[in-house]
Amino acid sequence: MEYLFRPDSDGITKYQKDYAKDPKNLIESAYFTMKGDALLNEAKQEGNKKAIDTFKNSLKNSGVSKKSKKEIKQSNDNIWSSFTRSLRNV
Repeated sequence: MEYLFRPDSDGITKYQKDYAKDPKNLIESAYFTMKGDALLNEAKQEGNKKAIDTFKNSLKNSGVSKKSKKEIKQSNDNIWSSFTRSLRNV
């Protein structure tokens, strides 16, 4: 907050000094003010897409898929034999 609002002895904040160093800051600020929400939403969607793609790729690399073989449980199986059988398939 001090960076943004507290003026130095010359009456200018550190933010104002840094902002005035480059005219490009004005253009970037205006563009972000105009498109800010759209840019943030786009970045968020792209991040979500990348996370989903990464997850899908990790599943492909681990051999897990929709078509993975399902074991048919026999009625005389107990929980431990089912568990050990599933560990062997991993």
